[in-house]
Amino acid sequence: MKNASNLQYDFANNLHFHIKFYNIHLLFSQSFGSIKYMRKNKVTKSIFLLVVLVSLIGCKSTEIVIPEDLSASQLIQRGQDAAANNKFEEADKYYVATIDRYGQDLKCYVEARYELAHSFTKQKRYDEAKTMFNEIISIFEQPNAIYQVQPKYKKLAQIGLATIEEAEKAKQAKEK
Repeated sequence: MKNASNLQYDFANNLHFHIKFYNIHLLFSQSFGSIKYMRKNKVTKSIFLLVVLVSLIGCKSTEIVIPEDLSASQLIQRGQDAAANNKFEEADKYYVATIDRYGQDLKCYVEARYELAHSFTKQKRYDEAKTMFNEIISIFEQPNAIYQVQPKYKKLAQIGLATIEEAEKAKQAKEK
């Protein structure tokens, strides 16, 4: 079953494909006059088909398929692997999938939320990251949270906030 974020992702990929295909058509139409010309010229037709094929393969290679049978720890590990390779969009999808699938478990929720906030920090999406770090800290104000979630996430969230604050101060100093 697809959730709303997967449907939005599918729609975005399909839209991206159609825009890319239309742009290729325009490029060849402008370069070679018309499709009628391509029908007559086999070399041009072959080049056009090759470009379309490469574009289709390129569109499909950017799609991230997250298997339904992965555990929370496997999803988070795949997100961490993607983030380590600077594939933050892919990493974020794994963290969101963890929250969607296992978010009812506070331990899984906090871990995935922290990883997502950390990813946003690396992407310099500071406002979103701060919101998430503050949420994690506030979770520890709930009774019994310390028994459900590892306390390291509170400390890591505090470090994340401090890191963002330092980065914002450095940016302001640089602008002056």
